[in-house]
Amino acid sequence: MHKVLIPTKLDKFAADMLSDRGYTVILDAATPMEELVKAHADTEVLIVRSEKVTAGIIDALPQLKLVVRAGAGYNTIDTKYARQRNVDVMNTPGANSNAVAEEVVAMALASSRFVVPADISTRAGEWEKSKFMGRELTGKTIGIIGLGHIGQLVVKRLAGFEMKFLAYDPFLAPERAAALGVEMASIETIFTEADFITLHIPENDETRGMFNRRLFDMMKPGAALINCARAGIINEDDLRAAKAEKKIVFCNDVYAKDAAGAKSVADIADLMLPHLGANTVEANLNAARKSAEQTIAYFEQGDTRCVVNK
Repeated sequence: MHKVLIPTKLDKFAADMLSDRGYTVILDAATPMEELVKAHADTEVLIVRSEKVTAGIIDALPQLKLVVRAGAGYNTIDTKYARQRNVDVMNTPGANSNAVAEEVVAMALASSRFVVPADISTRAGEWEKSKFMGRELTGKTIGIIGLGHIGQLVVKRLAGFEMKFLAYDPFLAPERAAALGVEMASIETIFTEADFITLHIPENDETRGMFNRRLFDMMKPGAALINCARAGIINEDDLRAAKAEKKIVFCNDVYAKDAAGAKSVADIADLMLPHLGANTVEANLNAARKSAEQTIAYFEQGDTRCVVNK
């Protein structure tokens, strides 16, 4: 039967499900992927989360047929080279969406009410109520760039705050936006009118650096920018310059590299987390389930609907 290598911290539901179907599964998050690849060169399926799947990794697995990204974004996988090697790459759309949407809500609330700095201050024995004058979400305008699985869930999760929703998504049908209670708008309108802006688009040649000084200069003083998508879509130098001139709140959960060390946005981020968007028990289980189900459907039913590098 097919051999599956899972070199990441993925809920063992995937390994159990695949094993029950007769697949040979190696689940090992402790050993470096390079070592695992050498030890299991007969791997046909590679299931990863944020690990990089380079041309070298692909070359080291001559029998590789399928790479499954247990999550939505797949910019850590060399999809073009995989296609050259006739290797299909899948993602699991929707598996992590609710987790990321809830993180957006958490960041909006935490930054608006100074949850983190106020906690640190009070634990230190201070009593700085006047310093931490916050603001409410209710009645504010939020702009959503990218109204896919995550963006639509952001709308649903924030609906109770009676916010006005503006969104930009060239691929969404107007009827769907109307059903969600969302007003479609240009990116410029969103940056001009929104009190909160949350980004939910992939990083590619078209989107890299697209959020720049021109747009930042349009933002209201005190408006918040939340990035739980990809680091490269923001021009950090432009944001740094804009923050120096106006009060822009920046909440960030994504970086050029998922690893310990200094972060380039540390001086401009009002709130920064270590890429926790999909880091929930529920999202991990969902991603594991979808990864296993899609792998089984791929080999047993020829289902390639989630292949992203056709």
